Amino acid sequence: MKKHLKLVSTVLFAVLFFSCTSSKKESVIINLLPVRTGAVYGYINPQGKSIINPQFKDATIFRNGLALIQVLGNKPMWGFIKEDGNFSIKTIYKEATVFNEEVAWVVKENGAPEAINEKGDSLFSMKTAKTVRNFKNGLAAFSVMVDTVNVKWGFVDKKGIIKIQPQFPSAGNFSDGKCAVMNSAGEWGYIDLEGKLTINYQFTNAKEFISGKAIVQSGKEWGVVDEKGKFIINPLFSEMKSDNDEYLIKQNNKWGWCNRSGKISIPPAYDDACPFDGNELAPVKIGNKFGFINRKGKLKIDAQFDSALPFNGKIAWVMTKGKGGFIDENAKYIVQPQYGAISEDVKAYLLNGSSTYESVNTDYFNLEVITDRLKTDITENTVAGLNFNTPMSLIFKKFKKTDVDFTRNGTEHKIISAERISNDATLDFFILGTPWTESYNGKLGFSYSLKPNYKHTGFTYRINLTTKGVGKELLVIKSFETALKGYVKDEKHSNQNVLILKSKYQILVGLMQKGMIIIAIYPLTPENLQMVDLNYGDGSESDSTTVELDTIPAK
Repeated sequence: MKKHLKLVSTVLFAVLFFSCTSSKKESVIINLLPVRTGAVYGYINPQGKSIINPQFKDATIFRNGLALIQVLGNKPMWGFIKEDGNFSIKTIYKEATVFNEEVAWVVKENGAPEAINEKGDSLFSMKTAKTVRNFKNGLAAFSVMVDTVNVKWGFVDKKGIIKIQPQFPSAGNFSDGKCAVMNSAGEWGYIDLEGKLTINYQFTNAKEFISGKAIVQSGKEWGVVDEKGKFIINPLFSEMKSDNDEYLIKQNNKWGWCNRSGKISIPPAYDDACPFDGNELAPVKIGNKFGFINRKGKLKIDAQFDSALPFNGKIAWVMTKGKGGFIDENAKYIVQPQYGAISEDVKAYLLNGSSTYESVNTDYFNLEVITDRLKTDITENTVAGLNFNTPMSLIFKKFKKTDVDFTRNGTEHKIISAERISNDATLDFFILGTPWTESYNGKLGFSYSLKPNYKHTGFTYRINLTTKGVGKELLVIKSFETALKGYVKDEKHSNQNVLILKSKYQILVGLMQKGMIIIAIYPLTPENLQMVDLNYGDGSESDSTTVELDTIPAK
């Protein structure tokens, strides 16, 4: 990032007190500062002159001449403005990141994360991603759901090509050509831009590389390693943060500084501390108030403020009695305390060179992937490659099951459990019937044997919808009306809550509940046709009420 870049911020800074302990990689003076007046944000210059009138629900610092802002209204959408206050990219996004490496991520309503350039042009989208983060070193971290609670992280390049497949339970961002990643055992190591492990999994936690060094945690203590993973500062501190050519350190619940060799330069004596970030003064907390010390640890501005941020050029933000303004190095107010808050994004930038808006979450409900999953399984006369005569022995082999995986005296047998289809849907698959013969052996109890001429009575899919899928049940069930080849809708017995499809060989019954879709497939026999007619009658909702309970497999 170059010195002429201007920056701005995007999160409501509602708290009067904030922790200063963080890291900063580079210092760039913010020339347009987003501050809150009443309930809205506007921009002032370092002299306190209003440059862009207060009008935004939230705002960020300017990066490469663009600031991310959120407008007021029933739908407080996000867009980007130029330094003259005019819109550069319209406020049409439900979520958005700031630009980094000339790319931002945006999410439209009901949309997937989408990469855009600084003109607002779409580059590509990530339909399968749950969360996507800003590009760092040319790669963006993204996550995908692997089950109902767990995700895996991978990395995509600026062309939309997945360079490192999702495989890590947790991951940081690339910096200096390396990225901290976690394995399934909860250990952290580092990979290179090709995804190759360059520093073995061995740390309790790990931060980004800066100038060839990274802060890592070993056990409960923090130290610093080089690019080979060798400790150059032994893990001695309960917390560490990078501060340009030094480190903020925490010992015995107090903060101080050490140099790049680990030698204490300012003894830990402060309840909280912000980085110097190249300045001559740094904010520290003494008791419940903030003041400023110099690089020798001498208090130069008395502890008198409720909160404070590092210097931005020649001014520093401070708050007292619920109002904020800017002081100079002599504690003289350059801008009187009159603002309710400064943007949280300013805080993030001054403390660690980052933004509050570096990631987005998908708002996309992937209906197609659910439909495609069942289209793959259901044909005119088979289900998941099975038919009603497929012996249990072949099912055991195909799905890697044994007879102990099934309830012997039950009628519903789960073959697939909680298969992740999308971020919002999982699938269970059952076979229906009683394939075992039960025999009483006296005192030995019951024994079971597979019936030699057994035929399955049906197959059932249960699609469980979560998060954005809940409420989309009707969309899912209607998607099957035309998706399955060889099937025709039974108009007489279908209604808004029930879908009946028929092929030459099978009957499909689709039912929906809140958060769940049931797809049951039966052989086309006179008995099953009569069952449909009796249970669903003319397709009215009253006809399907009791059947809904009878046909849904138990969880």
